Amino acid sequence: MAFVAIDESDGHTLGVVRLHTDEADETAEYAIVIRSDLKGRGLGWLLMQLIIEYAKSESLKRLHGEILQENAVMLKMCEGLGFEIKTNAEDRGLREADLIL
Repeated sequence: MAFVAIDESDGHTLGVVRLHTDEADETAEYAIVIRSDLKGRGLGWLLMQLIIEYAKSESLKRLHGEILQENAVMLKMCEGLGFEIKTNAEDRGLREADLIL
């Protein structure tokens, strides 16, 4: 599943969030991309809330994502949304974000 934010005035994509579920349909990996000039304006927060609600409606049990260590804004947002953040054991430059639904 993916949700796309589109500028109605010109049709340009502003941001995208997507889920990819595992074979058991219990866990999903999320990914989010926001246009660079729009970061910090709340669009990422809105899209993440939307995908979390969708995941809950599909009875998923957990959301998972990998975030670069230097992406402090995304790490802070995920923490604010209730994700548990851990350092990736194999790559210390990555953080693992998990949300139990």
